[in-house]
Amino acid sequence: MAAILSIDFDYFLDVSAKERDCYFPQGSDEIPDDLLALMWKECYVKYPELANVSVINDFDILKEYLLTLSLPKENVDVYDSHKFIQKLINRISKEDPIYVVNIDFHHDYYHYFTGSDEYNCGNWLRRLLEERPETKIKWIRRKDSQIYSLDGEFPFEHTDDIKSICNEKFDYVFLCKSPEWSPPHLTEKFEELVSILRA
Repeated sequence: MAAILSIDFDYFLDVSAKERDCYFPQGSDEIPDDLLALMWKECYVKYPELANVSVINDFDILKEYLLTLSLPKENVDVYDSHKFIQKLINRISKEDPIYVVNIDFHHDYYHYFTGSDEYNCGNWLRRLLEERPETKIKWIRRKDSQIYSLDGEFPFEHTDDIKSICNEKFDYVFLCKSPEWSPPHLTEKFEELVSILRA
């Protein structure tokens, strides 16, 4: 079984679900970079408190865990959008079952399509399960993460205990920034994770 640790940086932001809805731009991973930069600039002007947002303690727990990993560089992927996890999945033989532990504020089990991509940041997990129904899933979420989709409650294992990853072994790590959900002033924190994975 191929085990993937999937990490969305938006999990680590020290803001509530309500604050995310209020402070953050409304959009998706289809927003062009220059437009997204402008949208964030407007958010900082409208909500000056946004500049004080930092990361939760789970960030340090993850950093410590990542330091224990020893993976070939080709087994580590870093992207802006979660939709690019499809590239990693496509490298895994169809004969090899997949186990995904997804650290993410969102469950990514939504139905919707945006733009021309079948995979996007909100539906990639559903697409994966449609293509490989034998896939096992565990979601590490925040206490106030939305656990419902159109089908009802998220139908796979989920927990708000990030320390549970310490009992797992992974063959691949996928890290995404989700710039539409991650305030630009925290880019340095994201890069800390990248530097550990690429060391």
